[in-house]
Amino acid sequence: MKKLMLSAAALMIGAIGFAQVTDTDGDLSPSPNVVAPLPNAAAGANTGESVQNGNDNRVWVRQAGTSQSVYTNQSDGSGIGGNLAKVMQTGAVSAASGVANAADTRQQGTENQSNTIQEGDANEAVTRQGMNDDGSTGNKARIRQGTGQQAQDNFAAIDQDGDGNLASTRQTYDNSDAWTQQVGDENKSMIVQNASPNQSDGHYASVEQQGDLNESFVDQRGNGARNSAYLLQVGDENQSKQYQIATDGKGGTGNDALVVQGDGTVGTNLIGSIWIGQLLPIDNIANGSFNPGSDRAAAFQRQEGAGNDAEAHQFGEDNYSEQRQTGDNNDAFVVQNAYGNPNGNSNYAKQLQVGNDNQAGIGQNGTGHKAYQRQYDNNNIAMSTQRGQDNLVNTYQDGDFNHATTGQRGQDNQILLVQRGGHSYSVTQNLPNGTPVGMPNGGNVADILQLGPNGDFANDGIDCTFDPEMDLDMDYSIPDISIDDVCPGC
Repeated sequence: MKKLMLSAAALMIGAIGFAQVTDTDGDLSPSPNVVAPLPNAAAGANTGESVQNGNDNRVWVRQAGTSQSVYTNQSDGSGIGGNLAKVMQTGAVSAASGVANAADTRQQGTENQSNTIQEGDANEAVTRQGMNDDGSTGNKARIRQGTGQQAQDNFAAIDQDGDGNLASTRQTYDNSDAWTQQVGDENKSMIVQNASPNQSDGHYASVEQQGDLNESFVDQRGNGARNSAYLLQVGDENQSKQYQIATDGKGGTGNDALVVQGDGTVGTNLIGSIWIGQLLPIDNIANGSFNPGSDRAAAFQRQEGAGNDAEAHQFGEDNYSEQRQTGDNNDAFVVQNAYGNPNGNSNYAKQLQVGNDNQAGIGQNGTGHKAYQRQYDNNNIAMSTQRGQDNLVNTYQDGDFNHATTGQRGQDNQILLVQRGGHSYSVTQNLPNGTPVGMPNGGNVADILQLGPNGDFANDGIDCTFDPEMDLDMDYSIPDISIDDVCPGC
C-alpha cells in the first residue's frame, strides 16, 4: 500500500526540533533522535543509544533527571521481528526535573512491542514500527506521559506500517499533543488526554489511518477548553469515536472535533460555520467528479460544554455519522457524499443537541439517505439539504425561538418536521435542475407539525422513525506489553 501521509519523512530522522505536529493531511511529525555526548560526558544530562539487530531482542532503559535522551533501534534480521523495548524517564517530578526528555524507539519486522513512560514537562516520545514495511504486522506501541504530579506540554507520536497494529497514547495534565499514523488494515488507535487532577486545558490529537477495517478512539477531558481532535481515515469499513468532555461541571469552551472518512484532501480547518451559513439559502451543495470515497464507515462525536464545533465528512456510501452535543453555542455539521458519486446511497446522519443557541447542519448527495435531527431548548437552528431521490429528513425541535430550514432537489423525497414552542420553518422541495441535471422532480412529501407550549396532537406527534445504528463495536484495549527480566540474576 502506498504511503501517502509521510511526505515529510526526511524530517523524521533528525534533530530535536521538538513537538512538530500538523496534519490532516499536512503531515509533519514525528521528531526526536537526539542522544549525542559521550567522550568524557557529564555536564548535566543522560543520553543513551541501543542498537540491536536480529529477532527476539529485549531492551529496558530507565533514566532519572532532566534533558534525558534515549534512542533505541531494533532491526530484524530474518523479518520475524518479535523485539521488545521499554523506556522509562522520570525525575523528582517538579518544575525543575523530569523536563525536556526525549525517547525515540524504532522497530522493524513483525510482532514488536514498545512501551514508553515519561513523567514531567516538555517531554517527547516517538515510536516507529514497521518502518515503511507494509508487510509488518501485529505490532504494539504504548506511550504514557504525565504519571507524576508535574506534567504538561508533552508530545507523543506513534507511526506504524502494516496490518493488525495497536497504538495507545495516554497523557495527563494539560497542553499535550498526540499524533498517530497507521498505514494498513485492521489497525487500532487510542488517544486519551485527561487534564485532571489540576483541570487545565488545551490538548491536541491527530490520527491518520489508511486502509480498511481500522478503528480510532480519541477521548479528551478536563476543563474542556481548547481541545482539538482531528481524524482522517481513507479506506472502507473504518470506525471512529471522538469524546470531548468538560469534567468541571461548568462546560468547556471552544473544542474542535473533525472526522474525515474517504478524502485526504480535506484539511484540519473546520469549515462548518461557513457551510452552515451557505445552507441557509438551501441547496448550495454541488456535484463534483466521482471519488471512490470510503464505504461503510462510521463516526461518532460527543461534546459536552459550550462553543464547541463538531464536523464530519464522509465520502462514499453506506456511511453513518452521529453527533451529540450538550451545552450552548455549539455547531454540528455532517456532509455525506457531497462531492462524490451522485448515485452514492444509503448514508445516515444523526444529530442531537441539548442547550441554547446551537446550530446543526446536514448535507447529503445521492439516493436513499437519512437525515435525523433533534434539538432541545431555545434559539436553535436546524438545517438540511439533500440532492437525489428517495431521501428522508426527520427533524424535531423542542423550545422557544427555534427555526428549521430544509430543502430537497430530486424526486420521491420526504420531510417530517415537528416543532414545539416558538415556531418557524422553511421547507423547499422540487428545486430546479435535478441531480443529475435533467432528472425529474416530483413525488415529494412534506409533513409539518407545529405545537404550542401545551401541544398534544396525539402526544406531540413524531414518527417517520429511523433511530438505531450507533453500536460502534470497537475494542480499544491494547494487551499489556510485558518485557521479561532483561538480565535475570544480575
